[in-house]
Parts: sequence; structure tokens; C-alpha cells
Amino acid sequence: MRKGIFWFPCARGEAGELVFTGEILALPVPCDEDGTPKVPTSFNAKNGCSNTHKASWTTVTAGRKDLRKVPWDQFPRGRVEIAHGRALVFMNPQILNCADYLERIKETFQIGCLDVRVKIDNSAHYQCRIVEDA
Repeated sequence: MRKGIFWFPCARGEAGELVFTGEILALPVPCDEDGTPKVPTSFNAKNGCSNTHKASWTTVTAGRKDLRKVPWDQFPRGRVEIAHGRALVFMNPQILNCADYLERIKETFQIGCLDVRVKIDNSAHYQCRIVEDA
């Protein structure tokens, strides 16, 4: 199982709707059922226990010419936290419009065996430019 951060790349369709690419960009960290990393990990958040989207964007998009000039907050994003054998997924509400979003998250973070709860976060923390620029 893994915890970490993710983005759901998308574009605007002809009618202004979000069209998801089918890809999930992620920075998963192997951990145990309490969220403790299984490998030595250097986190970039001030708390030292997680990664931030902004500081991790260049790592996640390394080698991707198509994303070189895309800002870190362009796409809907979220985070997977694990504690007490449960996974809590915090995410931008726009991700709900992506087909099979939960299955993609479960597969990417290998959390299909856990009790997974989704918390929609419409706060400024998870806002994305693609929605704001509409």
C-alpha cells in the first residue's frame, strides 16, 4: 500500500466540460497500515511527514516535455493518507467527473484491500486553474 499525492490531467472539451486524459500523475510512497513509510523517504512538506503538490510537481513531471510549462495547480488533485488500516482520499470535486476515478486511485496507491473513504475538498487548497480559468 502507498500514500501520497496525485493529479488527474485534463483539458477543456468543446462544450467547456473537463475531459480527462485517463492518466493519473502520482507520487506514491510505500507505507504500512499506519502510514509509516517502508523505505527511507525525504518528504518536502514542513511537517516532514508528507509531500506538497507544489514542491513535488517538477519531480512528478520530470522528462515530460508536454507538461514542462504546465503549472503545478493546473489540474484537479488530491492526496491519499493511510492510518489504522484505512485509506482516506482527499480530492478536488472535479475528479468525480472522471470515469473510474476511485479504481484508478486504488490501483495507483495499491489500497484496494483497505477500507477507502473519499473526502471531497472544495477548499482553496485543492483548487485548480483549469476550473478557475473557465
